[in-house]
Amino acid sequence: MIDPTLIGYGTFIVLVALILIGVPIAWAISGVSFGALFLIYGIGPTISQFYTTAFSSAGEFLFSAVPLFIFAGQLISKARIGEDLFDTMHKWFGRLPGGLLVSTVSASAAFGAVTGVSAAAVGTMAKVAMPEMIRYKYDVKMSAGAIACASTIAIMLPPSLLLILYGLQTETSISKLFIAGIVPGLMMAFVFSAYNVIRCSLKPELGPPGPRFSWRERLVSLGKLSPVVIIFGVVIGGLYNGFFTPGESAAVCAFSVLVYALVTRRVKLKEIIEAAYDAVSLSAMVFAILIAMTVFSRVLIATRVTSDLVDLISSAGLNSYVVFALFILLLLVLAMFLDALGMILLTLPFMFPVMMGLGFDPIWFGIVLVLMSEVGLITPPVGMNIFILSKSLPSVPTIQMFQGAWPYVALCIGLVILFTIFPQLVLWLPNSM
Repeated sequence: MIDPTLIGYGTFIVLVALILIGVPIAWAISGVSFGALFLIYGIGPTISQFYTTAFSSAGEFLFSAVPLFIFAGQLISKARIGEDLFDTMHKWFGRLPGGLLVSTVSASAAFGAVTGVSAAAVGTMAKVAMPEMIRYKYDVKMSAGAIACASTIAIMLPPSLLLILYGLQTETSISKLFIAGIVPGLMMAFVFSAYNVIRCSLKPELGPPGPRFSWRERLVSLGKLSPVVIIFGVVIGGLYNGFFTPGESAAVCAFSVLVYALVTRRVKLKEIIEAAYDAVSLSAMVFAILIAMTVFSRVLIATRVTSDLVDLISSAGLNSYVVFALFILLLLVLAMFLDALGMILLTLPFMFPVMMGLGFDPIWFGIVLVLMSEVGLITPPVGMNIFILSKSLPSVPTIQMFQGAWPYVALCIGLVILFTIFPQLVLWLPNSM
């Protein structure tokens, strides 16, 4: 009989190889998990593990939050709320050096606060913000980098899909994860905006100030923010005060967006059906990945890989922050080859037990892990946000987009260091619930 530990390490190596060559994550994880369990238990118990896991995992009430939040995000994209957000931010911040860049960052943060998916923010801002930046002769490289990177804020702010997946996989409170993401998300928006203002102040040709708007125009434009403010306030306020569970808050969010879309007639019936179809398709993919990850976690338990890793690190006597720094370096390397979802799902089964064994807070670690996964969306050669942007802006070379994104990678790493030194920046809001 093959040593289960060898099976465990072999499974991980094969899994990494499959993901790197482009095999869909759900298929890769399911395939290696099936093979490992077959070698350990045989065909009968392996099949039993798969179908019992599928029913028990997909039957959890928390899973209902996934399709509902995705549906809300799809509707918001089709309702052209992103255009309203950018227009409002442009009127308030456009006069600053690099004002259109600041407007893009601010609008992306607000857009992400009601969608939780960065891809939607990239596509929307590419259509809305880039023509304005070209019109005012902004540096193309800096403009493209700002659009791609500002959209990553969406997966930090609630209702972040990645935070939901993290909570489901680690049995961490999704409500507290949502609340914990607010301050880091707002800090990201502030730091990104400050960088753009400072750099464009030093080199005005990169992003000259835009036109001046009257106070009346600015105040009137705030009315366009009301849907986002109301929806975000109701959902997050309900979570913070304990009125809603994550599943219930997702239902409230989806219902609120649907009512807004119907009342304002911004979305046709055909588009609502399309949004529902897209939500079902994406949710099916997410469910398949979650079920596969649940089975994979059983492989790690059966092969004792995770417990052996925890014992090895504990016996080595390394300082907990040294271990954390090594993990961050590993995440930086993986960010070059994996997208955000793949990186989190691949590393979570190993890193989470180790970090908990070293005494780190699970909510804090979730925020840091999601922040590092954002780096994976903007670094070559994968850089999912960059490639989404390149489809919307074929005239801009991809290499220039990556060059424009590098300063934001440094800013994200700086924020990780800041949150490590001052963890209460992440934890004070969820701890007050």
